[in-house]
Amino acid sequence: MDEKKIDHEMGRRRQLHDRNVHDVVSLLQRRQELRGIYPMADLVADNVGWVV
Repeated sequence: MDEKKIDHEMGRRRQLHDRNVHDVVSLLQRRQELRGIYPMADLVADNVGWVV
């Protein structure tokens, strides 16, 4: 594999991860009744809150 292709793929994966985390956090902020249903999502939302 080409080094540029690997760098490009890694960057794309980082962007997708950031977008997915952002979507989970914004969903839990908008819909408080979803808290507690999936503990891992709660953990992600809480930890992102501390980082920001």
